[in-house]
Amino acid sequence: MRFASACLAVGAAFFPTGTAAGQTTGSLPTDTISTAAIKAATTDSAYLSPWVATIPDHGTIPSPRDFLGYVVGAPGELTSVERIHDYFNTLATASPRVRTFVLGQSEEGRDMIVAAIADAELLNRLEEHKGALRRLADPRITSSAQADSIIDGAVPIYWMTAGLHSTELGPPEMVMELAYRLAVEDRAPFETIRRNVITLITPVLEVDGRTRQVDWYHRHVRGHTDRNNMPPRSPPFWGHYTFHDNNRDGIMVSQPLTRNYLAAFFDWRPTVSLDLHESVPLLYVSGGTGPYNETIDPLTVGEWHTLANYEVARVTGMGMPGVWTWGFYTGWYPGYLLWVTNNHNAMGRFYETFGNGTAETVERDLSDASYAGKKITTRQWYRSVPPPAKLDWSMRNNTNYMQTGAIASLEMVAENSRLFLDNFYRKGVRAMERGRGQPPYAFHIPAEQRDPDAARQLIDILRLQGIEVGVVTEDTKLDEHELAEGDLIVSSEQPFGPLARNLLMKQEFPEDAEHSPYDDVAWTLGLLLGVETNRIDDASVLEVAVDPLAGDGPFGTGANLPRARDVWAIPHMAQRELGPFRFALTDVPVYAAEEAFEEGDRSYPAGTLLIEADSVSEAQLRAALSTRSLELVSLRRMPDVELHTLDVPRIAVFQSWLSTQNAGWVRYTLDQAGVPYTFIGKDRVRAAELRRDFDVLLIPQFGGGTRAKSIVAGVDPKWSPLAYTTTPEYPSHGLIMSAEDITGGIGFVGLEAIRRFVEAGGTVVALGSGTTLVTETGMVHDVSVKRPSGLNTPGSVITAKVLQPESPLTYGYPELTHVFRGNGPLFSLAKHRRYLVPLQFGTKYVGPDAEGGDGDESDAEEVPPLVQSGGIVKGKLDGEAAMVHTTLGNGHLVLFAWNPMHRHINQHDHALVYNALLFWNDLEVPAPRAADSH
Repeated sequence: MRFASACLAVGAAFFPTGTAAGQTTGSLPTDTISTAAIKAATTDSAYLSPWVATIPDHGTIPSPRDFLGYVVGAPGELTSVERIHDYFNTLATASPRVRTFVLGQSEEGRDMIVAAIADAELLNRLEEHKGALRRLADPRITSSAQADSIIDGAVPIYWMTAGLHSTELGPPEMVMELAYRLAVEDRAPFETIRRNVITLITPVLEVDGRTRQVDWYHRHVRGHTDRNNMPPRSPPFWGHYTFHDNNRDGIMVSQPLTRNYLAAFFDWRPTVSLDLHESVPLLYVSGGTGPYNETIDPLTVGEWHTLANYEVARVTGMGMPGVWTWGFYTGWYPGYLLWVTNNHNAMGRFYETFGNGTAETVERDLSDASYAGKKITTRQWYRSVPPPAKLDWSMRNNTNYMQTGAIASLEMVAENSRLFLDNFYRKGVRAMERGRGQPPYAFHIPAEQRDPDAARQLIDILRLQGIEVGVVTEDTKLDEHELAEGDLIVSSEQPFGPLARNLLMKQEFPEDAEHSPYDDVAWTLGLLLGVETNRIDDASVLEVAVDPLAGDGPFGTGANLPRARDVWAIPHMAQRELGPFRFALTDVPVYAAEEAFEEGDRSYPAGTLLIEADSVSEAQLRAALSTRSLELVSLRRMPDVELHTLDVPRIAVFQSWLSTQNAGWVRYTLDQAGVPYTFIGKDRVRAAELRRDFDVLLIPQFGGGTRAKSIVAGVDPKWSPLAYTTTPEYPSHGLIMSAEDITGGIGFVGLEAIRRFVEAGGTVVALGSGTTLVTETGMVHDVSVKRPSGLNTPGSVITAKVLQPESPLTYGYPELTHVFRGNGPLFSLAKHRRYLVPLQFGTKYVGPDAEGGDGDESDAEEVPPLVQSGGIVKGKLDGEAAMVHTTLGNGHLVLFAWNPMHRHINQHDHALVYNALLFWNDLEVPAPRAADSH
């Protein structure tokens, strides 16, 4: 097959003729003012290539300087989203080679746009080209001969995106100049690019964050040039909910930004994507150290290296040092935004250029920077010309590198368009072949689920990702599986079959991997959502009759109520929507059974929600169930067991101004669930009287390595006052939360206020590193924090064991369950205090009478492995406390040794948090147990 060998090597054939590095001629006159400004803003001639050293002067199409009044990358200049979008729209008005489109709106209602740039003849046939790529995307409707014919008349679409991370300031600036060049330049390689590629540019992905960032720069950062002595370079918020994790939503597709991007992908079907980032010096071209994600077609891996090697060679050949590939990230995690393309048989990649986080020119020291175990200033096989140890770095330098690399990348694709189009089609063909030739052949999702609403979300995610789901039309028996009519089947034999495998299979990160993972190593949706999915390795499943799934299938919402009797009941099965259901009926008395009970031939577990029928209208029930797939049962009478009265708590969610990301995911989760809360910061905590206004203080995870000191101390007060308030000059600030001064932390006054809150009967629920606020400060005496050296659990699904099934904190969960744990602190408590532990990691017994603590003890017939998906648990984790419940005065503290609200992905864990919220004042004081009661 001609495409395979071409894709895996870079040779002379990939270097087009007539585009030598020194060529700068063109018919347009030179804009001498812009050209001089570029030279002045570049700190060393080695950081400038011939492609970007000059700016052509077009008579009717404005350059960035014509429009903005300054060249891109000028010191001290930062362009707002509105001006960037205005410039692209102006280009589209002035040039027949540019068109702009709205992708959708952000969470706060700002437009996201994309510009298409190519010869006018290509743009006039835009829908035809998009249609051609859609046909190439599905080999079931396009034969090989038809594909060859389509490719003869098609061109690749190359989508470049900027501004996903708001502190990475250069990319949204650079793409303005790149767009101008692509529209007007008539020297090589620009004409070739315009003729053979449709270039898409989204100048700002995170439009809310960029807006806040530009205001923040002008308000607090502008003029500071000492990198070691400047105010925080980032505003406290980017998007309305997401911060840096806006690049970790590619699996769940929960945010408008991700949904808009994914929808645009399916509309345009870009062949290649490039996400422009800033972090490492001087230009990193993604290639990845491995291990690579095992479901990605080798053709894609070959394309990664083909383009990376070409770009490194091309830019280095122009005399620019510090261009490299390979040694930065792994290529394992599929949830980045750019992996939307990788996951759907196109090819996604990213750049990291060196950024200052400011528009000022800054002195930088690289002498201590290391990646993949090697100093950045050393010569390696993947970095033949390293950067200097010290340098003055400007945003114009950044622009020069990023733009030169992007032009080289477009050049390579333009000169080899057939290669990339052919690969795009072949990946779909190979996906179909793999689906019918290698197990697993399908995944079975039974209609009977512990948590139907989670199953409904799983199906929604699969369909958002373009994965087809079928409904079994009649009962079918396979060798090892029985399929019932109405069950769901996800076949591997479909164009996105590899993605279906990726999302539904268990991950096994290689234990002998040379380099540490770059991100989470597990994302198995069945486990993370708490949905039963069965892998089917029997090829005959491909012959099972199915109909395409319409609507929610068996997981519809509960609009239809059963015949009313005296009591409504919802069995507690750790459903993610059980807690939110109670909050939807705030004014209705709701009870929970303290122990299991039976009625008729059915058993109901402890924690089952109970509502007297005469206390709630059917209209209220229908409204509460209208967005939820929860089983509602009608009982003849209230069961004869003790009941908890579920008093609706007044919840405060705390945020440190140092770290807002995980608090953002908590806010998103609660907002989506309709759970009311008050968002508070250091000022409200320090004001005391917390118990007067709140019943529960929810402390989210901070960074995994966060210590209490940073929460107590907060942002360095030497920059006080550092305002985040809404003003006419800075209208984007003050949203979500406002403060006249974000410096400082809660201080000892705040710690005392939290202590008094608990003593007065309040409940603290702390997640992950948020627990350090009470465990590292002496607020509690019976538990502290430990950080064992060598322990590494980078985002894996871990077996957990319920030690206290009678505790409301564990209602709904079986004895053996699982949680999703990333890295962070563990709890240290004596064996004789294990009665404080309602849930542990693993099954190993640890208690007062444990001799060495060896051995698994469980009533389950089969004990699962410690790691159910993911891998790399180095160090001691089996038997460690996962949750701790302790008391202080009249109040309670519920502490989680992991983040159960991680990126809105581990929703199987959410019911544990909701248990703590619902039963905040029903928790008994933990008491020691007999030594053998384990």
